[in-house]
Amino acid sequence: MPQELVSYLPLIAVTMPLIAFILVTCLPNLAWWRSAWSIIGSLGTLVAVGMMFPALSEGNIIVFQMPMIVTPLDLTFRVDFLSFYIAAITSFIWLMATIFAIDYMNHEHNQGRFFAFFLLTLSGTVGVPLAGDLLSLLLFFELMSLASYVLVIHTQTDEAYSAGNIYLYLGVFGGMCLLTGIGLIYFSCGSLEITQQLCMVEGVNNYLLAAGLLMFIGFGIKAGIVPLHIWLPKAHPVAPAPASALLSGIMIKAGAYGIIRTVTMIYTPDSSFMSGEYLAAGVKNLWHLVSNAGYAIIWIGIVTMLFGVCLALLQDNIKKLLACSSISQIGYIIMGIGVAAYLGYDGAMGLAGSTYHILNHAFFKSTLFLAAGAIVYLTGELNLSKLGDLRHKLPFTTIVVLIASLGIVGLPLFNGYASKTLLHHAIVEAYEHHHVYSLYIAEKLFTITSAGTVCYFLKFLFFAFWRPAPVEMPEIKQEPLMMKIGLGVLAACMLFIGFSPNLILTKFVVPTLSTFTLDTYSVNYLMKISFWHLGDIWAVAIALVLGGLFFYIAQRTNAYRLKIPFWLGADFIGSLAGRLAIIVWIIISFPFTLLQNLMRTTSQYIYKKVFTLLQSVDYRPGQKTIFRSINISNIDFDMILVLLSFSIILIVVFYIRFGIDVFRL
Repeated sequence: MPQELVSYLPLIAVTMPLIAFILVTCLPNLAWWRSAWSIIGSLGTLVAVGMMFPALSEGNIIVFQMPMIVTPLDLTFRVDFLSFYIAAITSFIWLMATIFAIDYMNHEHNQGRFFAFFLLTLSGTVGVPLAGDLLSLLLFFELMSLASYVLVIHTQTDEAYSAGNIYLYLGVFGGMCLLTGIGLIYFSCGSLEITQQLCMVEGVNNYLLAAGLLMFIGFGIKAGIVPLHIWLPKAHPVAPAPASALLSGIMIKAGAYGIIRTVTMIYTPDSSFMSGEYLAAGVKNLWHLVSNAGYAIIWIGIVTMLFGVCLALLQDNIKKLLACSSISQIGYIIMGIGVAAYLGYDGAMGLAGSTYHILNHAFFKSTLFLAAGAIVYLTGELNLSKLGDLRHKLPFTTIVVLIASLGIVGLPLFNGYASKTLLHHAIVEAYEHHHVYSLYIAEKLFTITSAGTVCYFLKFLFFAFWRPAPVEMPEIKQEPLMMKIGLGVLAACMLFIGFSPNLILTKFVVPTLSTFTLDTYSVNYLMKISFWHLGDIWAVAIALVLGGLFFYIAQRTNAYRLKIPFWLGADFIGSLAGRLAIIVWIIISFPFTLLQNLMRTTSQYIYKKVFTLLQSVDYRPGQKTIFRSINISNIDFDMILVLLSFSIILIVVFYIRFGIDVFRL
């Protein structure tokens, strides 16, 4: 059993950016002040998270409880290796994005506000994986969502406000889904701990089924899975590049993290439950339920992968292309989670692939969005049709983009190769375990999606960097120093991961599996896996050849100029979802509206009659004889009414607080 160690480090990790947020807010217009405290806040978080590694690497768990003055519940932190893994990725990339933003934000207005809410969002985002219970997680999740709204609407254009509204509405809706799901879990289990729940084994009732669905929807909105993705292609392009990098590279992973915790932990039996004979049937039934849910999640991931690729292929704006790419890449992660749930006790490969891809996607997608920021900062243009020959004009950015692009397509020796290989192994393993033919189809769709990824990145690289520049393209200056530092460090990290895939797997990915219910043999197998198997390299080669063929056909047929059908666009889906939500709300609220109208009409009638009666009673001394009959010890009639009302209220409150048993004493 892991030992729990009490430490202030989780609290320090979330309060460092809060302190920096307050200090930046005090002097928002002082450039060196806000830049210094922005770096100190993000660096302080990274250091606090990093200091947890020695204890966690020994198999311990870090815990801390902070009393909440205004609520009866404590703010709790519970950090296992998965929590550390997500928090470390978040804080490191946040620091690089902050360094990049110091130069990038020079051409933006309201820089103080941006950096302040940049820090506030960091506090919420890093708090999500460090939270020790579902209510604490929800608190940080909502802080992340609400604070990042200000980053989305930073430019304050009509497009930004429109995107921000969708982002905010869906964020609030997702938060309400999470709150309802958490309430149902607490109602059924009596616990909010982010761990395996005994009540799940004792019997999953309808409340717990509804809770699981609501939790998946709430986290799925933030992750950007189809069809809950409609905020993502709108919010990412309008936000400043550092914010876009973190929205796509980091914050959508908070949704993926929540799904991992919900599906493969809270709704999965603990190994200790398996020893009890009276729980054997419950464990079997729960595994069967999770397996069925995992099959559905696999296909949600596959559909998300394909849909994101199709959208990305038709984009001309770089940031919109990258945003749609994020939808596709989150599909890989969701598919891996689905495989882990589908295989249950043998699902180590799927879970390892998802957690590894969270790391890789965080690096290459954050890098690509920051590179897009450098391009628009230096050229003022993001449309691929108006760019060209950037490989000569911006050689440093070209190298960084090339490294990130080769990583995202999964080329060997680059960082995406290892995680995509694990995910490909996982979907093949899912088919071979039960020989369900639909999963064989899913594996082929996985390959087609990978080829589509190659295709739209060939489009990106060719149009922006390799083809001749348009005549009207202006002269370009070189990237500022701070931008180069942020991009350069991220590119170096991607190369390190690409050249050392087994080191990352054994030292960081496999330890994240320690808190899950998984077969020891399947976990140990991951420690010995080789990424340089000819079959894996051949699978990548097939995707590269298909992707190149797709690109050639698209170039010859001008397929890139096709427009996205209206019924596939985010506007149509969002409008349809909004109308459906209004209809559902009207149906649900109809009986309550009738009851409310009845109560309002009745209370108005009673109030009118009582008021008329009181007006007819003259209780002023010396006016009418009726006054004498209601005057008690010279206390006026209105005072008697007040005292009587207070007495009734006190009796009711006393009864509610102490119960009827007090009268039997």
